[in-house]
Formats: sequence, C-alpha cells, structure tokens
Amino acid sequence: MSNQNPPPAPAEPADDATEADRKPNFSEVFGNKEAAGFLLAFCISNAGAMLNRVAVTFLVLNSTGSEALAAASFAISFAPYLGLAQVLGAIVDRYAYRSVMIVCDLLRACLIALLLIPDLPVWAMIAVVFAVAAVQPAYNAARVATLAQILTGDRLSVAIALTFSAAAVAQIIGYLAGGLLSALDPHTALAINAALFAFSAVAITGLVRHRPSVNKRDERRHVLTETGDGIRMLRDNKVLRTVSFGIWGLFALSAVPEGVAVLWSAHLGGDSKTQGMIMAVDAAAAVVATLLFTRFVRPSVRDRLIRPLAFIGPVVLTAALLDPPLAGVLLIAVGAGVANMIMAPMNATLAQCIPDGWRGRVVSAVNSGLQLCQGAAIAGVGLVVQFGVPVPYVVGAWGLVGFLIQFLVTRNWPSTAEIDAAKAAAAPPPVATT
Repeated sequence: MSNQNPPPAPAEPADDATEADRKPNFSEVFGNKEAAGFLLAFCISNAGAMLNRVAVTFLVLNSTGSEALAAASFAISFAPYLGLAQVLGAIVDRYAYRSVMIVCDLLRACLIALLLIPDLPVWAMIAVVFAVAAVQPAYNAARVATLAQILTGDRLSVAIALTFSAAAVAQIIGYLAGGLLSALDPHTALAINAALFAFSAVAITGLVRHRPSVNKRDERRHVLTETGDGIRMLRDNKVLRTVSFGIWGLFALSAVPEGVAVLWSAHLGGDSKTQGMIMAVDAAAAVVATLLFTRFVRPSVRDRLIRPLAFIGPVVLTAALLDPPLAGVLLIAVGAGVANMIMAPMNATLAQCIPDGWRGRVVSAVNSGLQLCQGAAIAGVGLVVQFGVPVPYVVGAWGLVGFLIQFLVTRNWPSTAEIDAAKAAAAPPPVATT
C-alpha cells in the first residue's frame, strides 16, 4: 500500500452570493448611526426646500396678485444650474463636505428669515429666492460627496436608493404641507421652513463625522480653472461620461408624465385632482421600484440589467400614441416611475468613480446637465402642445425619440472591467500600517 495521502477532495463550487455580490439589507444603512443621521438631515432639508418653493410662490402671489411673478419665483429656482452650479462645485471641493452642508442649511435658514420682513419689495423677494436656489447646487454636491465618504461598495447603492426614495416622499410632504400652510399663512410656512433648515444643520453637526478636505490650500488654482478641470474629467473619463449621459437621458424621458401632468389632465377633461393622481402614482412607483430593485437584485445582476432597462422609458411613453383614458395614463405614469429604478446603481457608480476632492465639481456638472435636460424635455413637450398638437401624441413621439437616445447612450456602455478599473483609480491610496 502506498503511504501517500489521498488527493484532496474537489473544492465546492463558489457560492454565487459572495461578499461582494450579496444582496444588502436596509438595516446595514440604518444600522450605521452616521448614515442614518445623514439620511434624517437630508429628508428634513429636502422637505424644507420643497416647502420653500410653494410658500414663496403663495407669498409673491398674495403680495402682487400677479400669476406671472408667482410662476417666475418658482422657475428661478432652476436658474443657478445655467453655470453658477458648476463654479460652486469647485468651491465645495475646497472645504470639508460636511461643513459645506452645515453652512448651506444655516445660510438658507437665514435667507428664508429675510422673507418674514413685513412689506418686503417683490424685487427683494425674487433676489432672496434666487440666493436660496443658488445654495442648493452646492448642498447637493456636498451631500453626494459626504455619502460616498460614509459608505462604500453596494451599501452606497442602497443608501442612494434610500436617499432617492426619501427625497420623493419628502418632496410630496413638502409640497402638500407647503400648500396647506401657505393657504393659511405664507409667513407661517416660511418660518417653519427656516426652522427645518436650521434643524437639519444641527442634525448634521451632531451625527455626521467631520472629514477634512483632501485638497491642500497651497495647491489651489483659480476657481474657474478648477471648474474646467471637473468638466474635463467628466468629458474624458468614459465611465463618468457614459453614466452621466445615461442619467440625463433617463430623466429627460421619465420626468415627462409628471412634468406635463397639468396638460394631460386638461386633455382628459379632468381637474387638479387628476393632475395630482398622475404626479402621485409616478412618484410612488419610482419609490417602490427603486427600493425593490436595490434590495432584492444582486449587484452584478443590477449592473447587467441597466442597459435593457434603460428602454422602459421609451416603451411606456410611446404607448401614449394610443391616446389612452385616465387609467392608461396612470399606467404610463407608473411605468415612467418604474424606469427610475436604475437611477440608484448609476448614481452609486458615478460617486465611486470620482476621486475624493473632485466630487463637488463633477457632481455639480452632472446635476446641472440633469436639470437642464429634464427641464428642456418638459418645456419642449409643453411648447409643441401649445401649437395645438394633443398631449398624448407629443409624449408618444418623444418616446420614439427616446429609443434613439437610449440606443446612443447604451451602445458604448462601459464593461464591468472598465467600471471596476475606474473605481480602483478613484479610490484613495491604502493607508500604511505598522
């Protein structure tokens, strides 16, 4: 007999549910006190931002009686994305992201308090509203950067999904509360608004850890030069560029049913209740689909599904060519909301592929493109409707255009290896230990 040891038994096949590809739990995010505190502060701040838009609109309307000025006070909140937001992103990268969030919340609280001054001139109201809106892009850039510092890996995807869902809920609550409170007294609504921003700043101060900026003061250049550096990084990095195009295209399509809900309601002979139903089911579907997609689909599967799922938006919008009744319109709105479920993994990929110290300016550039694409799509559909083309046919035609948009975006979608390489390149160097 041979004295040799028997050959080892064949290794068991590796479990597909590896640590890197397992389905995370929401408890992993809420169990992190810093992440939970961050989400709480964000919800409060976002609800305040939505309440502010409604309250200011009511205040301007009550003060002037002009619907045009009231609409302008709402629309001006998007103006900073026409260039100012990108510059603010470069400034954000110079400081600790947590500190930027705190300053933004406190600054907005103080600005909103100015609107409580009796008999404030309309031009001053509009100026304050613009100043409040100008702070928002800086806050958003710092928020994304801070979350990417708190959580990594797929926990970041889950956190972004929770943030996206919480933002939708906070938006609905903020709009509803703003409408109810403003109908009673706009000044009361604004006082609550200022208090929400202040409370958010306190929550961040107490619950989120300070992390200094990695950008050294002696290495700074002109802020416009650094702004250009961020835009060039977005342009030259294939993963950042392609994922950003994917986010812009998705929002330009999925935002249309909600954005033209008032026009679609009028086409159906409905009223504000019909408009509210269309907007509500869109937002609710986005929340539910995002949470389910993030929680129950493995990360590797989610990444493979992004390309085919990108065409949900064009499919559901094209169905509008059938000129459906209200039930069909609600289904289209639901489909548009469901299409947003790939937003969380795309945003997580984006955040992980941007080096620390660059997230402010790159995220600001991405957010600016998102806002402009979304606004242009809604405004374009509305403009064509004003020329007499029925809403369903305009929305359906935009859906057909969406097929081309998503084809151009996804045909060169980065591979898993390219995304992993971009994440590795953006990751901070390992800390030497003894």
